[in-house]
Amino acid sequence: MSEMIERVAKAIYEEDDPWHKAWPWPDLNESQGSPEPYRRIAAAAIKAMREPSEAMIDRFVSRALCVSISGEGGWSEYARAQWQAMIDAALVGEG
Repeated sequence: MSEMIERVAKAIYEEDDPWHKAWPWPDLNESQGSPEPYRRIAAAAIKAMREPSEAMIDRFVSRALCVSISGEGGWSEYARAQWQAMIDAALVGEG
């Protein structure tokens, strides 16, 4: 299981289950069952985001034209900032 699938599955579980503080991830109680359904949902959600929307692409391009790599702290930080900007576009209903 990838780190990202696990992170998304945990977020889905914590949003979905009001008792998540009593049974923290991944130590679910018997009535909650296995964490596997959350992992499957997380994988499906991530797969759905694999192809960016037009708004996400537009956000990437417009931001790429406005920044310099050296001003972003190098390629790793630039890539992180671009990814976050694209996800932000998807979350606010633009994509």
